[in-house]
Amino acid sequence: MKVLLTGATGYIGSAVTDHLAAAGHQVVALTRGAEPQPGRGWHARLVGDTADPASLAGVVTPDIEAVIHLAPPSGDVDVDTAVVEALAAPLRGTGRPFVYTSGVWVLGATGGAQEVGEQAPTDPIDIVGYRPRIEQRVLAEAAEGVRAVVVRPGIVYGRGGGIPAVLVDRARVQGVPEYYGEEGVRWPTVHVDDLAELFVAVVERAGAGTVWHGVGESAVPVRDLARAAGRAAGVLAVPRVVPVEQAAEVFGPLFADALALDQSVGGGAARAVLGWRPERPGVVAELVSGSYRPVEVFGAPGGPQTDAEVTAIRRLVAEIEHAQQNELVDRFLGLFRREDPVWTTGHGKRLSGFEEIAAFTRKVLPGAAVESTAVYDVERVLFLRSDVAAVNVRQQPVRHDGTRITDRPEGRPFYILVKEDGAWRVGAAQNTVAVD
Repeated sequence: MKVLLTGATGYIGSAVTDHLAAAGHQVVALTRGAEPQPGRGWHARLVGDTADPASLAGVVTPDIEAVIHLAPPSGDVDVDTAVVEALAAPLRGTGRPFVYTSGVWVLGATGGAQEVGEQAPTDPIDIVGYRPRIEQRVLAEAAEGVRAVVVRPGIVYGRGGGIPAVLVDRARVQGVPEYYGEEGVRWPTVHVDDLAELFVAVVERAGAGTVWHGVGESAVPVRDLARAAGRAAGVLAVPRVVPVEQAAEVFGPLFADALALDQSVGGGAARAVLGWRPERPGVVAELVSGSYRPVEVFGAPGGPQTDAEVTAIRRLVAEIEHAQQNELVDRFLGLFRREDPVWTTGHGKRLSGFEEIAAFTRKVLPGAAVESTAVYDVERVLFLRSDVAAVNVRQQPVRHDGTRITDRPEGRPFYILVKEDGAWRVGAAQNTVAVD
C-alpha cells in the first residue's frame, strides 16, 4: 500500500516508517518543511502542517491507499477535529484505512483491575481531556465507508527515547533515580518497534470501527523502571518517590499527573485477532542493557545486523549477571562454550577447560551473593571476526537493594565470546580488579 504518514519524522513515526517499508509498503511522509531528510525510508514526501488543517487540502490523493495519523494533537479540539476531517474525507466510500493514534491515558486510573481492555470506558486525565471525542469522531467514519481504526499505545520505550529517557536524564542530573506520585504506580508499556509492527498489522488487517491497545507489558511497577533508569544513567541508588505537586514544578501539572498515573492495561486483543507478537525486551531490561546505555563498537560496519549482534552480546552479559546474582550454577555454566574455555578469576586463579570451570563454580557460587552482588555493563565490543568478539565489561559491587558499595573496588571483566549455532558463548574470560 501507499501510506500517508503524519508525524513521520518523530520518535514513533521513524519506527513506523522502517516497519512499513520492511513490509513492502510505500511511505508518503507529511512534513512541515521541505528541508532535506537524508536516510529516511520514505517513498515520497508532502508538505503540510497538522496544526493548520487548511494546509492538508489535497494531500490525500486518489493513489493514497491508507492514512496513519501519528502527529501529536494540537491542544485545540476544533483544530484536531478539522485535521481528521481533512484526512478522512477523501477516503469515504473507498474502504481504505484511516488509523488514528491516541493513547492509554484516555482510560484514566484503572484502580484495582488486573487489566482493562479496549471495551473499558474512557476517563481521561487532563492532558488528554478531549481525545476520546476525537477517537469517536474517527470511529464514526466507519459508517462513511472508511476503515477507521484507533490505536492506543502504552508508554513507549526503546531506541533510547520516549518517556523512560526522561527518567534517565533526571537520574543523571539529580544523582538519584526518581518516580512520581505514589509508591505503587504502574505503567503499561510497549517497545517502539513492537508498536510499529502493530501499526503495520492494523493498517493491513484491522476491521472498521475498532480500537486496539498497543501494550506489551500491562503494568510495570514504575519503581522498578526508575531503578533501571538509574542504572542506565550510571546512578546505583534506591529510587525516591517524588510527590506529584513537586513533580509539577519540573514538568508542569498536566504532565506530572500523567507520570503519576497508575494503570494496568491489556493488549491481548491485538495478539488474538491480528496476530501481533510483541517480543522485544521489556522496558526494565531495555533500560539496563539496551538502547539507553551506549556501547562503543569496533571492527564491524554500522547497521541493523551489527546492532542485533551487540544486543545479543548484551543479553549474554545480562544472563551472566542474573546467574551470578541468583547463584544459578547450571545457568551460569550454560553460558560457556563446551570446547576448551578458559577463565582467570578475580583472584587470579586460572581455570582451563569446561570441567575445571564447572567444578570451581559449583564450589564457590552457592552462597557467594549472601551479603552482596554485582552488576555488569557492557562498555566496548571489538568484533575480531563476525563470530568472535572481545568485550569489555564494567562490574560494580552492589548491595541487594541496588546501591553501590563504595568501599569495594570495581571489576573489569574481559570476555572473548564465540558465536556457535547462532548463540554467543563465553570462550575465554578474565575478571580483573580495577585499581585507581
